[in-house]
Amino acid sequence: MNINNLYGQAQAITPWMSETRRALHRIPETGFQEYKTQAYLAKQLDALAIPYTTQRTWIVAEIKGGHPGPTVALRADMDALHITEPSDCPFRSGHEGWMHACGHDFHMAIQLAAARLLCAKKDALRGNVRLLFQPAEETVGGAAPMVAAGVMEGVDAVYGLHVQPYMNVGQADTRPGCLNGSTDEVHIVVKGVSGHAARPHLGVDAIVCAAQLITMLQTVVSRSASPLLPAVLSLGTIRGGEAPNVICDRVEIHGTLRAADPELRAHLKTRIRAICDGLAAACGATIELEIVTGYAALINTPAEAERVIRVARSLLGDGNAAYREAPSMGGEDFSYFLEQAPGAFWHLGCAPSQPAAPLHSRDFAPDERCLPIGAAIQSALVLDRMEMLD
Repeated sequence: MNINNLYGQAQAITPWMSETRRALHRIPETGFQEYKTQAYLAKQLDALAIPYTTQRTWIVAEIKGGHPGPTVALRADMDALHITEPSDCPFRSGHEGWMHACGHDFHMAIQLAAARLLCAKKDALRGNVRLLFQPAEETVGGAAPMVAAGVMEGVDAVYGLHVQPYMNVGQADTRPGCLNGSTDEVHIVVKGVSGHAARPHLGVDAIVCAAQLITMLQTVVSRSASPLLPAVLSLGTIRGGEAPNVICDRVEIHGTLRAADPELRAHLKTRIRAICDGLAAACGATIELEIVTGYAALINTPAEAERVIRVARSLLGDGNAAYREAPSMGGEDFSYFLEQAPGAFWHLGCAPSQPAAPLHSRDFAPDERCLPIGAAIQSALVLDRMEMLD
């Protein structure tokens, strides 16, 4: 099978893909509340006669091939964002205050189209195709509980995509190794002793301690991490104090820690704890630290990232499928699927032109011309892994 043939077949069903995408766009739902979305996807799978199972709000479907071979999984995320959509969209969200502003409606439509293309060839398939429709990517993460439920058992390779408005339609990228950083939350409470502001020596000033702590924490990345390894610690909120003439006894600080390397991630956590403990002793205060584990870093299998670029270039041309120079520090819980099987995550250009509104924006308006491109490449990756692509 030739990828250009796949693209032609995908173009032939583009009106159906557009209708599917717009129907999903009208029913955006948050993590583990994707009940209407799940029902819509199930109806589409029923129409394609693809068997599936459900648990919570996710769906796992399976296309059984006619010949033995690997099981290749494709993943599409399902949830939306708490953003109010502009009123001028002709297929505007029917759930006020919610919007598919990250393109997950595109991901689901592309996955259904890939399923349709591959299902039509199921008797010839040298292996099986597993379709993972995942909830809660934007919130608590649906990939980890899906993995715990066994959805990756027997999977030999897994692929996923994300539409990206920094690239125009007809472009794609990925990279071997880390594509997305880990995402941990940092929560700190500095506790001092309250007192009169005119007699500071009788109290322990939590604000002064917190100020020193913020300054010292900014050295965690600049002085504890190699400048060749991407990492960032950003403190987004600080709250403390009750009155201008009272020594503050409590300050809360909240932030996020991102890292591209798992070992660096662990080292930075250790350094944050050491700084908190040391400064607490120096100031005579108490510093409580909680680091909430977020998504793991997304690490593409090098050979599978190379497969993505090779397949994409065969459709888009060498100049339109590129290797990213550096990873993104944005989170992506596709990482948990990649911990279970070789695979790759890649980006699909979706902008009609540049500049384009970014992801997570109420003005995000991806171009539907990218739909058949995404469906063709995802299908081609499956066939290439099965050694069926020309």
